[in-house]
Amino acid sequence: MARLNLSKRTSGATPDGDEPAPAAVAPSAEVATALVSSQGLRVTPAAPLDFQCVYREHFDFAFRSLRLLGVAPDALEDAAQDVFGIVSKRLGAFSGEASLRTWIFAIVQRVASNQRRTQRRKQQPLRPLTEPLAANDPSPEAHAQAAQAASLVQLFCDALDEGRRAVFVLALMEDVPAREVALALEVPLFTVYSRIRALREQLQEFLESREVEK
Repeated sequence: MARLNLSKRTSGATPDGDEPAPAAVAPSAEVATALVSSQGLRVTPAAPLDFQCVYREHFDFAFRSLRLLGVAPDALEDAAQDVFGIVSKRLGAFSGEASLRTWIFAIVQRVASNQRRTQRRKQQPLRPLTEPLAANDPSPEAHAQAAQAASLVQLFCDALDEGRRAVFVLALMEDVPAREVALALEVPLFTVYSRIRALREQLQEFLESREVEK
């Protein structure tokens, strides 16, 4: 009977003669990023962020947030510069654990808090926000209505405590997702949802009490 030569095996074959399992292949960076993003996880930026790009993209957001957080109109420019002075120093340490917008908002909150303390020491009353909402060639009537609505929103915001004011600015004014708001403010998600619902109801009642068309 012929003997089988077992001294040589096909390269990669198992002792039982089965085909070898395919080698694991690491996913590409793009695939890995897509997989992580699909699971709702944060991805650390692969390259340093450019400050000028961040400034251009987020300045208006920071400026609006400062005003809604109680910074007086005549202090807004200085406060915004303070915010981005801090951003420029700390941008290299941004880890990506939160969105860039909410990371900047945390800086905005601290600067606004300092500004409010300064305003209280000077005993200067806050003036309502009077800047009109963006519009293309608004009529004088539309301009007046927008200014009135903006002023009332500012008055409503000024009456809120700090925690609810932050939720109001991020969730209702800037449309930041509730999960990001919860992460940025370090509060439970259900608390954010509850505050959003209550704030919407309170704002509606506030505006209706002043007969403002919504």
